[in-house]
Amino acid sequence: MVKSVKTRKFPWSIKGVSVEARDFVRTAAAERGITMGEWLTNVIQNETNAFESTGDNQQKNDDGFNTPQTITEVPKRAEDSLLKKLDETEGRVLEAMKPLREILMKLSLRLEALESRNEIER
Repeated sequence: MVKSVKTRKFPWSIKGVSVEARDFVRTAAAERGITMGEWLTNVIQNETNAFESTGDNQQKNDDGFNTPQTITEVPKRAEDSLLKKLDETEGRVLEAMKPLREILMKLSLRLEALESRNEIER
C-alpha cells in the first residue's frame, strides 16, 4: 500500500538534505500531483537514463521532466537561499559587533590613560 504524504511535519528520512531541497521536492511533487517519493524516483530514473544515454541528454522524457534542467534547479535555488542567509547573517554579526567596537574603544582609551599616568609617575 502506497501512502501519500501531505503534511510538512512528516520526517525526512534522507540525512543531509537541506530544508530548501525538501521544500523544492515537496512543491514539485505537489504541482505534478504525485508523492515526494514518486517525484524523487522519477528524477533519479531520468538522471540515470540521461547518464547512460549516449544520445541527446537534453531530451524530454515522457513524464514531462527535463532532467538536466530539473537537476540544476535545486542547487541554484539552494545557492540563492544560502547567499541570502549569508547576507542576513553578516548583517546580524556586524550589528552585534557595534557594541563590542565601542567597548574596545573605551578600553583602549583607558589603557592609554593608564600608560600616560604611569609614564608621568616615573
